[in-house]
Amino acid sequence: MKGHTGVILRVNLSTGKVARENLKENLARDFVGGRGVNSKILYDELKPGIDPLGPENKIIIGAGPCNGTLVPGSQRFTVSSKSPVTGILGDSNSGASFGVELKYAGYDVIIIEGQAKKPVYLHIDDDNVEIRPASHMWGKSTRETDRALVQEFDDPDACVISIGIGGENLVRFANLVNDLGRGQGRTGQGAVFGSKKLKAIAVRGSEGVKVADVKALHDAVWETHKAWNNNPDFKQARADFGPGMGWLRYETTGMLPTRNYQSGLFHKSMLEGLDRYFVKQKAGFSCPNGCDHLFVVSEGPFAGSYGCGVELANLGDFGPKIGCDDMEIAFKASELCDQYGVDYFDMTSIIAYAMECFQRGIITEKDTDGLTLEWGDADAILGLIELTARKEGIGKVFAKGMAEAAKVIGRDSEKYMMHSKGQSLVMREPRASKGWALAYAVSTRGPCHVRAHLPETYPADNWDTAVQGIIAKYNDPTNHLIEEGKGELVAWHENLQAFKNSLEICLFSLYTWMFSVPNMLARFYNAVTGFSIDEKDVLKIGERIINIERAFNAREGFGREHDTLPERMLKEPMPDGPAKGQVVNLDAMLDDYYEIRGWDKNTGIPTREKLLELGLDDAAKDVA
Repeated sequence: MKGHTGVILRVNLSTGKVARENLKENLARDFVGGRGVNSKILYDELKPGIDPLGPENKIIIGAGPCNGTLVPGSQRFTVSSKSPVTGILGDSNSGASFGVELKYAGYDVIIIEGQAKKPVYLHIDDDNVEIRPASHMWGKSTRETDRALVQEFDDPDACVISIGIGGENLVRFANLVNDLGRGQGRTGQGAVFGSKKLKAIAVRGSEGVKVADVKALHDAVWETHKAWNNNPDFKQARADFGPGMGWLRYETTGMLPTRNYQSGLFHKSMLEGLDRYFVKQKAGFSCPNGCDHLFVVSEGPFAGSYGCGVELANLGDFGPKIGCDDMEIAFKASELCDQYGVDYFDMTSIIAYAMECFQRGIITEKDTDGLTLEWGDADAILGLIELTARKEGIGKVFAKGMAEAAKVIGRDSEKYMMHSKGQSLVMREPRASKGWALAYAVSTRGPCHVRAHLPETYPADNWDTAVQGIIAKYNDPTNHLIEEGKGELVAWHENLQAFKNSLEICLFSLYTWMFSVPNMLARFYNAVTGFSIDEKDVLKIGERIINIERAFNAREGFGREHDTLPERMLKEPMPDGPAKGQVVNLDAMLDDYYEIRGWDKNTGIPTREKLLELGLDDAAKDVA
């Protein structure tokens, strides 16, 4: 097999057994790798109804066929399990070089089973795989753990993913962190690691990746580099601000989640003076542009704070969402989340919820042990992160996750918790972005900003050439304030991203103004693996991945009633800005989406016929 190593590493923490299995070619063909293969393994190997923090849950870590090759941004990897946040399929994706090293060590997938009795970490050095004691690292931050394991490995190029005290304490939305601040942030993968007493995984590989057609791969890669160079203004903006450049669109269209989505406008641009904190531009493996930045706060009360990954989360979720206009507080808060290993989005959403409850008198200083939860207050922001990660005081409640915390607080406060399926919304205001509203509601892992990633707010001619036929069927479907056509557009983009995620290449490595993205993905895939597919196959494989994930969730009892948004988005008109007066008319979009998907409109569950059409025979039997 080209592109793939052909090997699955299976590790049982209960017995200490390590085994190697063959990656079946039909699994690779039907589900590509990474996210897709992970999701199929979860469906096949997990029983419905298991406790996400119990020994029956499994951790699946998957690399894709493009990892470690010339393909731009080919450094991603996916960690999957049943989510302790949502109770459905959970997965999270990260960059840096862990996925590359995993491939170089000779593995496409790691399956981790059981539970260790004492803290351990997994050490992978090519064929040498060991479960080692980690009690001496229990209680350490993610950075301290990374440094300790690199020293034990005696190799500065070793790659480490680890949990902090958030994962150790089983905070439901704990995450995994690698490379100073690249994290598997969503769906609580850190809590699953913690439940298994698995502190970290360290990997180093010395082998390469064999590709099928070097010339075809070179030609496709060179075409993407030329496309970047043909748009120097965009390339420079991406290099200057990274994903943070999206702030301008959010600001001008009223999509900011200000003070827990009470407004779509904010009084300050978080881009102002941002560059003075940048100390080094940084690129991921095989990246043509380098949109990441290392930041350092050199003065003031938070001097010495540093990290990487200056993205919209730093600007928006640590900014307007919690009423903070001080970038230094935002940097300190994001650094603290990285050190403790808790998800940015759920943590800031809980802070925003707590502050709105404080604003409305639902939570008082008696509940917070004297902490005053004023919007943007540094002590309140940092204090709530500390309390939650350590599960102290009111943090014990918030560590339960968004849905459960709101039930405990009570007093009709659930309507101020901005979540769906128990997982928080991400920055973009749904009332000002109808396609993203639908994408948040139907995402197979809970609300997600990258599961569909529609280029809403861009003109129609900036959308992929392969989707122009869909656009032509509707009246102004690219308009972010209009619901019409969004069902089909969301489904198309979900299929595309599912395939792209399974190749494990960066979201930002290809743009629709460059060329037809499905066609380029097919070229990458064919050149690397030697298989032969076209852009229709790309979308069909993506559809298969979406359907196996949806079938997993249906098996857990999730359907149409769970594809929803907070009451604020559905009933409260937007109070200000360009989207003033807007609400999300979700039901009509759901009907269109389910019809396009071939799913039952009443239940939102894939039909037997659709699953059989996609070759998912076992799932079809389960649905029947």
